[in-house]
Amino acid sequence: MSLTTLRYRLEPYSGSKSRFTCPSCGRPREFSRWVDTQTGNYLPDSYGICNRADSCGYSLSPYQKGERGARGDILEHHHIQAQAIRNCPKMPLSYPTKTICSIPVEVMEQTLGQYDKNNFALLLQRHFGCGEADSLLQRFEIGTSRHWPGATIFWQRDVEGLVRGGQVVLFDEKGHTAKAVCADGSLRRCTTWVHAAYAKACRKHGKLYPSWLVDYLDPANEVKKSPSLYGLPQVLGDSPGRAVAIVEAPKTAILCTAYMPSLSWVAVGSLTYLNAERLRPLKSRRIVLYPDASSNGTAYSKWLRQAELLRYSGFQIEVSSLLERRATAEQKAAGIDLADVLLSRWPGYPPSWDC
Repeated sequence: MSLTTLRYRLEPYSGSKSRFTCPSCGRPREFSRWVDTQTGNYLPDSYGICNRADSCGYSLSPYQKGERGARGDILEHHHIQAQAIRNCPKMPLSYPTKTICSIPVEVMEQTLGQYDKNNFALLLQRHFGCGEADSLLQRFEIGTSRHWPGATIFWQRDVEGLVRGGQVVLFDEKGHTAKAVCADGSLRRCTTWVHAAYAKACRKHGKLYPSWLVDYLDPANEVKKSPSLYGLPQVLGDSPGRAVAIVEAPKTAILCTAYMPSLSWVAVGSLTYLNAERLRPLKSRRIVLYPDASSNGTAYSKWLRQAELLRYSGFQIEVSSLLERRATAEQKAAGIDLADVLLSRWPGYPPSWDC
């Protein structure tokens, strides 16, 4: 059975309103719900998957046990209710056409510099020298943000080249995501999105939102911050015969490009974002997945299962067991990725790479 004929599917991300509170861990905006494609309705509240795959891992699928799903009685009741609703007389409805919003290229271009104030750019220079670092900064259009001193922007372009969003991340000197101490003493990862950072800066300085930001924040518009693979336009410009390697994080894709240039590296953005919709532009390419290490091999197992589904849809895809075989129990518990391993073992760079 192909993915297009499945009755149920997880709701694609279309903003914070498409994510709910996980019934297991209680975290808000982390729960993806299953949708009945025949009715367009959600399945009961318990059906879905927590995006915090490593730390929570809650998942209830209608396909878990047999053809009728994990709880056939609940689904049957759900379908009876849905049928009753469909049989009621309906008034014709008109829906406004949703506009696909993007960020102006000029906004992105204004961030392509000031790399002496960008912690990630400085890390690239320390490890590879200025020449290789400049090549990576240009290839991936890496931006600098003032949201946090030293922060980096990973711009998200779609297959048409539109700037659909930008992830803002603050790294420490070792290349790990920095954490800030909240008022209650808890730690918060220093990550956000360009539109959120831009809106906060406007409010802070008493400025009006620019028109693109007004449209971008309008809930009536179709806005997906990361609808495609990070680095997709760059990969599509490479030789079609070159295999594509997929990792979770943009940082990892960038670093691996320098270490293993025989592959074209992209990032999917999250363990749970690997799906046919995002990978569709690469359907004619050979794909190798490099999942992060995780406790009990959950990340590796999840991508193995997803790769099998994608192969049924015609993708040429395999999963590397490199980290699964070589990572220690401590490293798996820490959830290391290829970038962590490569940075910790890098002995230095050739003198010819010096600035």
